[in-house]
Amino acid sequence: MGSLTKAALICGSGSMIILVSILINFPFAVQIFLLITGLAVSVYGVFLLVKMVVNPVEKTSETPAEQIPVPAPKKKKRPTSTL
Repeated sequence: MGSLTKAALICGSGSMIILVSILINFPFAVQIFLLITGLAVSVYGVFLLVKMVVNPVEKTSETPAEQIPVPAPKKKKRPTSTL
């Protein structure tokens, strides 16, 4: 899984924790705990996203053996006949 996908999932998880804490009628202490936990998870996800923007990963010039493009076979020309 890519680092961008991982960071986006972490941000989404924090948002879902906050949403659940708001929508479900838990006791007050549990709601506060879930809100703080969701906020911490979301902030961590945003931190990962900002870290990726500030320090982008350099692409390697090597291409794996699986992704080497294979040239298409050349088609033979057929002689055309004129009548």
